Amino acid sequence: MNFNKKRLKANIGSVAFEIDAEAYEMLAEYLDDIDSRCQDSSDRMGTMHDIEMRIAHIFKEHIVPTQEVVTVWLVRKAMTAIGNPEDFGKRRREPGSRSAKKFHRLIRPRDERVIGGVCGGIARYFELDVSLVRVLTFLLIFFGGISIWAYVILWIVIPEERRIMQ
Repeated sequence: MNFNKKRLKANIGSVAFEIDAEAYEMLAEYLDDIDSRCQDSSDRMGTMHDIEMRIAHIFKEHIVPTQEVVTVWLVRKAMTAIGNPEDFGKRRREPGSRSAKKFHRLIRPRDERVIGGVCGGIARYFELDVSLVRVLTFLLIFFGGISIWAYVILWIVIPEERRIMQ
């Protein structure tokens, strides 16, 4: 048993899990393959949510207190229970080609912060240069009439990037 494996925290079906990095990659590819086969409609998000909820339920059923990490074995068990991606129909797009903008979250990154990470998070979300966002923020606060309180409120409201557990 290797205790030095990299572990991640993941939110699957609105439930937080600690998951082995290899298992996470396997699960992400599986879900992306299923997503690539779903029709682009409002039902697609509901279908993916239902699948994630079922996977979370399977994980909760099989995780024991002595082993609270989702492993490759458990991901394979969930994949077997859900079924092959081919069961969801023909591919409508290549897996991994979904628009990254559509699935972005506004967070305060740990690696691009000067004060609170608000400018770094906004730059990452809108795919802009962080220096440009910082200069615009400075100009808006000191010359544009936006209060420093707006920055402080964003600092409080925008969640911080999660740490990856190793």
